[in-house]
Amino acid sequence: MRLQQTLEKYLPTISNMLVPASIFAFGLFSFLINDGFSFADSKIFHWSFYALVFTNLVILLNFNLGCTLFSTIIISIGYISINYLKNRYGNNYFETIWYEMLCILIPLNLLASYLYYSKKFLSRKSLWILIIILIEYSIVEQLGYNNINLKLAINNINVIALIGFVVLILWTLTNSIKTGKMLDYSFLYSSISVGLGIYYSSNFSGLSLFFFMSQLFLSIYLVYSLSYNHFYDETTGIYSRNSYLIQSKNFPLKYSLGIVSIDNYDKLGISFGTKKQRIITSLIVEVLQTLITDQVIFRYAPDQFIILYKTMDKKEAFTHLDEIRRSIARMSFSWSKNQKSIKLTVSCSVADKKRSDAGAVEVLMRADKAMRKTLKFSHNVTSQG
Repeated sequence: MRLQQTLEKYLPTISNMLVPASIFAFGLFSFLINDGFSFADSKIFHWSFYALVFTNLVILLNFNLGCTLFSTIIISIGYISINYLKNRYGNNYFETIWYEMLCILIPLNLLASYLYYSKKFLSRKSLWILIIILIEYSIVEQLGYNNINLKLAINNINVIALIGFVVLILWTLTNSIKTGKMLDYSFLYSSISVGLGIYYSSNFSGLSLFFFMSQLFLSIYLVYSLSYNHFYDETTGIYSRNSYLIQSKNFPLKYSLGIVSIDNYDKLGISFGTKKQRIITSLIVEVLQTLITDQVIFRYAPDQFIILYKTMDKKEAFTHLDEIRRSIARMSFSWSKNQKSIKLTVSCSVADKKRSDAGAVEVLMRADKAMRKTLKFSHNVTSQG
């Protein structure tokens, strides 16, 4: 039993790490064993990098995803700038001030993009960040023209750049171990690949291969994320609204639907912030999962969950939902050990499938109507539709 619990805890983390780790190891060893690739192969990596960047940008802008988009922009600017310096200054490019400053800016900007972690790119904050990035590169350009070098060099090693990459990799490594998410592992291996791309930038195949790999990891995350989020809720890991709509077509002939709504959800977001609001949502889901047996939970709205009772009639489902409501009302919730705990409540409603119902839509509408009617006057109540 203990072994099963351990496997259930760590297998998702291992699976999220396995794909990017395998690709990274294969690319690194192939490069080291062959001492680089031919010019033709390097060209393939070069143009594949731009193809992935274009594809990622289209997807990210379409879905308005911020953090990964900033990473893509920063990596693209770095790759284009290094290639420009190599074409202009030849083998002496690494002695230019612009290259030294690029080595400092890239890890710092990548770390800032990861820490920013905005889900929405099209926002006022994002515009300011883009302006700051443009100002940074404008300043670097002027420093180069005026022969002003800000690097701290020891034995020809750019110490500031080295520290920047060490901090970046350590932060992404710690975060990926802590969360176990595909996104954080993608950031980790993408950051390492960028560092190796800069280190081997004198080798055309090294530059193109590792920068291509950095974009490939972000592309893998995007494909995984879009596929996963279509069926599962990103915050809680339970079935999403899309899953409910898909599965509702195959519900049994007789069933009941329960709605669990977190009371004062919007006020919680205003009082504690979006991040803690997500933690509160996850805590509620953990409680729901401990209180159900063979029922299925869907996150239908930010503050609402649907529970499918396949084997219970409306009366039995009502009793179970009221037990859930009472249990949550008795609990205290906290998002960290040092934070003061808070009290939360939920309101519930239930409706069952009738012969006259064409599908699950009518059942859900009755439950939702009962919920709305109740919430007009009170909270922490269970009602029937």
